[in-house]
Amino acid sequence: MKLRHILPALSALCLLAAGCSKPQFKITGEIKDAQGKSIVLEKSDFHGRWVAVDSTKVGADGTFLIKSDAPASPDVYRLMMDGQFVYVPVDSIESLRLKSTAAGFGHRYILEGTEQAELMTAFESELLSLQAPDSAALADFKRSVYTKYIKEAQGSILSYYVLTKFYDGKPLYDPADPQDVKYYSAVATQFDQFRPNDPHGRMVKEVSLEAMKRRNSEQGKKTLIQANEIKVIDIALQDTKGNIVRLSDKVGKGKPVVVVMSMMNEAESPAFNKELARIYNSRNGAVEIYQVSFDAGQYEWREAASNLPWINVLDPSGTSSTALRDYNVHSLPAVFLYDSNGDLVDRPASLHDLEKKI
Repeated sequence: MKLRHILPALSALCLLAAGCSKPQFKITGEIKDAQGKSIVLEKSDFHGRWVAVDSTKVGADGTFLIKSDAPASPDVYRLMMDGQFVYVPVDSIESLRLKSTAAGFGHRYILEGTEQAELMTAFESELLSLQAPDSAALADFKRSVYTKYIKEAQGSILSYYVLTKFYDGKPLYDPADPQDVKYYSAVATQFDQFRPNDPHGRMVKEVSLEAMKRRNSEQGKKTLIQANEIKVIDIALQDTKGNIVRLSDKVGKGKPVVVVMSMMNEAESPAFNKELARIYNSRNGAVEIYQVSFDAGQYEWREAASNLPWINVLDPSGTSSTALRDYNVHSLPAVFLYDSNGDLVDRPASLHDLEKKI
């Protein structure tokens, strides 16, 4: 075979071999006092659920390595350890480095390797340092965050992440607040201009359009209602017996109400509900649970929900639900806590976190 025939053949084999291996990103790190602990890398599947994509254990020297296929478009992943989370922006093929401690995981850490990672670390640090601001101070903080992390971001995944962040149990940027609509509009415009095919941009745009409709409507349907002088983001859906059960009829009755948003027929749901039941039973009736499911199969949902001792309702809208939008939920399960007075006071990151707060 002549040389000119051999070279194209070798090139084709190289391309074929390269195509068999998907590009990957990796996260390395050092976590003091965490030897032997498990770390799970999770990714949101855009249906409100976090899915494990890899896991590893912290070595005897406190180091770890975890990796996954690079996303088609920039995305936010998270590392979970002991029910605590570190959120990680991933653009494509890159190497990130995490430094933390077992006690500070999810709260005190350094994330390096890309500009987005460093900016996310800086934002999280500023948010953690925010101390019970009044409305004016909080508005100033949000303007500062916009200037530092969003204004010139050109539709970055960090912009999306900042908009979905909660502070003190409430959305940091609330689409139901007319003063915050401009931030959603700005980010939606950036995605339209710089990343028109990014699914995160489409989600922000939908929220922005709905927010503007509410703002411009003189008598539009209000998400935030007043019920017996108690503020609640209301939900009204059918329970397992076909009765409409309103969340606003349950809060403010003298005991905390836990709102759980989940998919009843996911593989991890039995273990999740078992742990939820343990917490519920340990309170001896001193707490109410209002669980909203978004399953497509009503029969299967009813079979699973009928065995649980608290309120279970089904949202037939699935992941298009207005409840997910109104509560700014982008991953399931999600948990919210109303106190005994009926005020939305927290968004626990896990059931372990919930148990400490009720």
